[in-house]
Amino acid sequence: MTYITAPRQAICYSSNKLPRSFFLRIACLLLLIIISDLSHAENRITPFESSTTIPIKTSLIMPLVTGAAKTIYEDIAEGIRSNSDLKISILMIDKASSIEMVEQHILENNSELVIALGNTSYRLAALLPIDTMVIAGGITGNQSLRPTLSLSSDPESALKELKRIAPHIEDVMMVYNESINGWWYNKAKKIAPKYGFNIIGYNAKNIKAGVESYQKLLDDASPKTSAIWLPLRNIVPSKTILPMLLERAWGKKLAVFSNNPSHTKLGGLMAIYPEHQKMGSQLAEFAADHFQGKTNDPVIGTQELRIAINLRTSSHIGIRLSATDQARFDKIYPTQR
Repeated sequence: MTYITAPRQAICYSSNKLPRSFFLRIACLLLLIIISDLSHAENRITPFESSTTIPIKTSLIMPLVTGAAKTIYEDIAEGIRSNSDLKISILMIDKASSIEMVEQHILENNSELVIALGNTSYRLAALLPIDTMVIAGGITGNQSLRPTLSLSSDPESALKELKRIAPHIEDVMMVYNESINGWWYNKAKKIAPKYGFNIIGYNAKNIKAGVESYQKLLDDASPKTSAIWLPLRNIVPSKTILPMLLERAWGKKLAVFSNNPSHTKLGGLMAIYPEHQKMGSQLAEFAADHFQGKTNDPVIGTQELRIAINLRTSSHIGIRLSATDQARFDKIYPTQR
């Protein structure tokens, strides 16, 4: 019996005779599966990513004012609104506004966060009976029990500018009150060695102790190598201490710097004060970071600053500033003609 075996070549040949359209369909199907999988992968967002892309509903409480103060608050508000992490609703208040009015605004807007701008706004927001996070801004010192961006300059920013303008200074002396501006003193003391300064503080608990401390500070200060920091919110009112302080500082050739340009106009060496729109941006970021748990700082100073200088005072205490140096200042006293 004879067995006939099909040639191996013939078998292989027949397997290659599947229609070309069959392979095209398979290829198209695989391509669709791959594209669909990639599309789903791109759209997958973790819970954390999702929460950070949804703006935080935020009530901005700010005072209804006129004149120069209105421009300042509007600039700060513009800086706050520039932060895409916050969805801002604004409530303007005055001395007649009630806590019920503030609460109603917060509830109607489903606000998760409150930014209280200025002392009047903070005093109302601090009384809120609802459990909504409140961030204070545009206030002096640390009288707030809530996270605060102070109008006072960030200590490092202030010391950095002082070093640039007066590199011969060795001691920075200040009268402070622990509950008002102890935060500034404590931060300045930590950062001072980085800039070659020694911070000398006189803690005063009341006006009488403050006046005595200023007198002792002026006695202790060394001509040309000591600088005096005058806080924005002082334990001793400026109108009480400033004339005596500037007179004696002039006599001993001491540098006086503060956060108030009016002090520079009257004879202080320099003032470091906020750039208001950028301060608003910093306040918005500070508020968002607290809400998202990225920081727990109770109080920080303004980092975006402007600088005023008194050229008559700088010349008197031996500081020579070139035209290039002077061009960096935002205000120059005496007024240039």
